Amino acid sequence: MADDKPLTLADLDARLREVEAVQALILNMLSTTKPLDRMLEQYDASEPQARRLHTLLDDLATRAVGPDEANRPSFGYFTMELNEIFPKLRNNKEFQQLVLDTLKLDRPAYRELHGYARSKGWTTENR
Repeated sequence: MADDKPLTLADLDARLREVEAVQALILNMLSTTKPLDRMLEQYDASEPQARRLHTLLDDLATRAVGPDEANRPSFGYFTMELNEIFPKLRNNKEFQQLVLDTLKLDRPAYRELHGYARSKGWTTENR
């Protein structure tokens, strides 16, 4: 700091809130660029494939936070559906991981789904 005063816990808490606000703003800005759609373009996904993936992800996001724990999605179900939508990329671990990683940059519901996937060990972040 310029005035060399020691930082208090309140100062640090205020700074943390500022950083969190900036992070939320950046994530919202990134989500408007549709990073998942841009990633799918890199893999030459068709428009119907992209729509099917979004439908799948919307369903998974809803089920991940739903009250019925028995209906929560599994990684096996996710990969089975992904393989169905993208048969040319069947069992492509890099593609699966890229889809999961991109979720944290996309719309808020997908960021929540990414958090769920991460908590269940679907991502390489916790392997």
